[in-house]
Amino acid sequence: MSHLVWFRADLRLHDNPALHTACQQAVIDGSGVVACFLRPQDQWENHHWGENRARFTERCLLDLGHELAQLNISLICWDVGDFNQQIPALLSLSQQLSCQHIWANEEPELNERLRDQALINQAQKTGIQCHFYNDQTLLPMGQILKKDGTPYRVYGAFRKQALKELERFPVQTLPIPQSMSCITEASQQDKITVLQADAGSLNVVGVSAFQPKAYLDDPIQQRWPATEAQAFRLLDSFCQERICQYDPQRDFPGNAEGTSLLSPLMATGKLSVKSCWLSAQQVQLSQPQGAQSAGRWLDELLWREFYRHLLVLYPELSCCQPFKPERAQIPWRNAPDDLAKWQQGTTGFPLVDAAMRQLKETGWMHNRLRMLTAVFLSKYLLIDWREGERWFMQHLVDGDLASNNGGWQWAASTGTDSVPYFRLLSPYRQAERFDAQGAFIARFVPELASLPAKQRIQPKGYVKGYPVPMLDLREGKDRMMAAFKSASFSQT
Repeated sequence: MSHLVWFRADLRLHDNPALHTACQQAVIDGSGVVACFLRPQDQWENHHWGENRARFTERCLLDLGHELAQLNISLICWDVGDFNQQIPALLSLSQQLSCQHIWANEEPELNERLRDQALINQAQKTGIQCHFYNDQTLLPMGQILKKDGTPYRVYGAFRKQALKELERFPVQTLPIPQSMSCITEASQQDKITVLQADAGSLNVVGVSAFQPKAYLDDPIQQRWPATEAQAFRLLDSFCQERICQYDPQRDFPGNAEGTSLLSPLMATGKLSVKSCWLSAQQVQLSQPQGAQSAGRWLDELLWREFYRHLLVLYPELSCCQPFKPERAQIPWRNAPDDLAKWQQGTTGFPLVDAAMRQLKETGWMHNRLRMLTAVFLSKYLLIDWREGERWFMQHLVDGDLASNNGGWQWAASTGTDSVPYFRLLSPYRQAERFDAQGAFIARFVPELASLPAKQRIQPKGYVKGYPVPMLDLREGKDRMMAAFKSASFSQT
């Protein structure tokens, strides 16, 4: 008998509840552990995953396979198409390997939760037990509620209650499991060998199907570490060297080091949120000069927490619906040419264009600029926020539904705790405040690099090779105000 650990968005050994508990149980009953990853490429495409996120996940899997091998755990990786095909694949694996237990960590998205429940129901019929653990959040997802049992709809109140719960139940992490005893039964080893040979187009992690050389030739993939050891080095570097300046530096897009740069590692689960929380909390408690900045980053982790709780409590968020139902009536513009200019970074507004080009070139965008570009699309251009949410997911190496959806709905004033619809972010004012010398603009919009700083921020007249502004900001604001007001009146 063996235990099957199903990896999803938790591609690590350290602080992995499903893996840790499965290994503990295997030691108790003297059995083995086998791990699997079922790559749902069709589902990734349906969920708008782009090459950057998918390839980074595969790189993290390569490392996971090597790390698991050190524990005498085989990682079987299959292509299965979509979520529906994952269930029979898991049951087939379990039966062929004589596994009576499947262990996995929970995911907050609706499709994933429905799939897991279907697996539980079908597995019970075959005598297989499924075990799921909270992993993506500090506190159990969906269980931070008001006294009357209703969800928190505002971050401030959620944060207050979450901090109270974290005082009652301090964050703890789990160690890497001990090495499993080598599988000695010839029949069991033979089964794994056959599965590795006949798994389909992907076979086992580490074979040529993952094309590791292609990752080395990809500058976006080169930028982000994909091993667990590198992930912890980056976390340690941030907390030991940069977190104390996080609060004053985090809003300046020209200084990426002012942010943690950990979001891709958290999106794939190469780092757990609990590991990040404890590292930052240690700085907050031990370094008075860095307490405020560390606290600000802890707040950002709680925002991430909030959005994941909301996905569980409001399933419609996973179905492209606005958090505020009344905002479903906003008459968004169907303007494909304007959308294309925004996507390609040719709007004529330098900081917006620099941000959109940063996204395409690096697979990442500074958070201040994510807000600015989202407000520009949904407010000034009055284009449906879902178009922007989709574009971000198709390009971000750290794309995940909870944070991406939460951020876009915040900017579009359709979500929880969102910016009031009449408050906008001026692309010129944002550049003056956070890129005063135009250095970031010059980096990604080289057409403006030879101009003085003020001209980079807001060019005067025609600049060769650079488009004129695609709209008048005042007219864009007036159009948006009228659209939001009409949607409000339609509800009365």
